[in-house]
Amino acid sequence: MIRWFTNNGIAANFLMIAIIVAGSYVAINHVPLEVTPALSWDTVIIDMEYRGATAKDVERAILIPVEAALEGVEGIEALNADGHRGRARFFLRAGRGTDLRNLVDDVKARIDTITTFPVETEPPRVYIPESANRYDILQIAVMGNLSDHDMRRVARRVQQDLVEMPGISRVDIRGAKESEVSIEADVEKLLAYNLSFQDLADAIRGFSLDLPAGAIDSDSGTFIVRTRGQAYSEDEFNDIPIRSSSGAEVRLGEVATVSDGFVEGDQKTFFNGKPAVFVPVMRVGDESAIEISNAVREYVRTAATRFPEGIELEIWDDESLQIRHRLSTLAWSLLQGGFFVLLILGLFIRPALAFWIVIGIPVSFAGAAMFMPWFDLTANVMSLFGFILVTGIVVDDAIVTGENVYSKIMEGMDPVEAAVQGTREVATPVTFGALTTVVAFLPLMFFDGTWGD
Repeated sequence: MIRWFTNNGIAANFLMIAIIVAGSYVAINHVPLEVTPALSWDTVIIDMEYRGATAKDVERAILIPVEAALEGVEGIEALNADGHRGRARFFLRAGRGTDLRNLVDDVKARIDTITTFPVETEPPRVYIPESANRYDILQIAVMGNLSDHDMRRVARRVQQDLVEMPGISRVDIRGAKESEVSIEADVEKLLAYNLSFQDLADAIRGFSLDLPAGAIDSDSGTFIVRTRGQAYSEDEFNDIPIRSSSGAEVRLGEVATVSDGFVEGDQKTFFNGKPAVFVPVMRVGDESAIEISNAVREYVRTAATRFPEGIELEIWDDESLQIRHRLSTLAWSLLQGGFFVLLILGLFIRPALAFWIVIGIPVSFAGAAMFMPWFDLTANVMSLFGFILVTGIVVDDAIVTGENVYSKIMEGMDPVEAAVQGTREVATPVTFGALTTVVAFLPLMFFDGTWGD
């Protein structure tokens, strides 16, 4: 094959150009840019809600029975349980090679055998979490001397604006206080209508099954009902009907004070000394980290035209800078290496031969890029490090081959025969020289767990 391509220069040049064009096209259009490669954590999660329950109640009614039921399930390597007020969560780490879908079915079957769950508990949700290929690219710090309600409203507007942009599918809000609707019952009015705290809880629970009712705080007779996410407005809560023992219908607003606010607590979020709410923008699937970063930065740059005076938006923790740096390093390494190779070899051997040695570098990289989608590889900090690492190897091998060919020409051999003989002589050592580098990293393939994958 070496001789054939040497004797058919047009075909060789055409193949070289085709590799460069095809590799560049694939790299630009079919190789996603991300910070870290996608990982699967081999985890199954169980979520259960128990409205109005304390952490101790959750432990007794959910954690202990579920842990006992899951004992001995094949494929579970470790189980971690987390119980707090109104909710229980289990993290099941699967053993290597376990089919997670089958494990989910087995877990559901075991949980279905439990008959002691209180009636207030929601059906358990057993699921495989989304791939680790979903992560924050950057965050927007929304700052301003506004009320908690206004800060949350501005953050939600930023969230909606970003989700509507092409190439962005997941945006969250962090650092904002959790919404809370509190209901403070008037004891005298309850007595007048012959109503109890439980009557209020039953009415609210019947009005919307999504509401966590049943938390009672107080020696003074204050009954608090909390709902996360503000499923209903204050007016809608006031309009909830309650039927008294006499048959009369009373509205909640007549016997209690409803206030729409936030969860009590001292937690506050600041950025650069100013009250702030963070809006993290995530990369999901094949979305481009750099394109997301560029779009968000343009949005923040023009934010002054979208929000009133006093609202500030700043970019924070832009993870795409890592891949930008690696791409910059790779490009600089190629340009720098190509320039010095062309300069030094041009002084000692034919400039034309030095030129073809340098051309081998982008051809090699373009050829590798063509196969990246086939092996489900992306351009990330690890794969780009690999490209940077082999830049020197490619240059060294090209120099060795080129100098050997040149030495044959200097001995008076025909250039075509020199190219064939010179390449054949060094083909084996050059190949095994590259393979030694591959072998040096081969043990990484035998690492266990997520990072080994």
